Amino acid sequence: MSHSYHIDAEDMAWSCHPREGVSFKSLRYDHVTKSGAVMIHMCPDTTYPEYRALAGQDVLVVDGELLIGDERVRRGSYAFVSPGTQHAPRTTSGCVLFVSFPGEVEHLHAGAVG
Repeated sequence: MSHSYHIDAEDMAWSCHPREGVSFKSLRYDHVTKSGAVMIHMCPDTTYPEYRALAGQDVLVVDGELLIGDERVRRGSYAFVSPGTQHAPRTTSGCVLFVSFPGEVEHLHAGAVG
């Protein structure tokens, strides 16, 4: 990407993910580096399909609460997922996340997006 830009995410529609209860807004994606940024909405009692962030990822919980393994990440909290970590984050209360990833994300389930 050779320039800066602004997106009003409030004006964007949520796109359906193959996993029921999960939707997303793709804010940025670079097909060369496989880096990007997304907003993810998860309904209560939802598990995101298992994946591996090959270059790591930054997660900010905008609303609700996310469980990464046994760790609770609450509204306003930040989590760094180290490169190569394989996991399936989940929520019991529902959540909205901002996720940034500097490289490829390997989806380990059928019907993957991206």
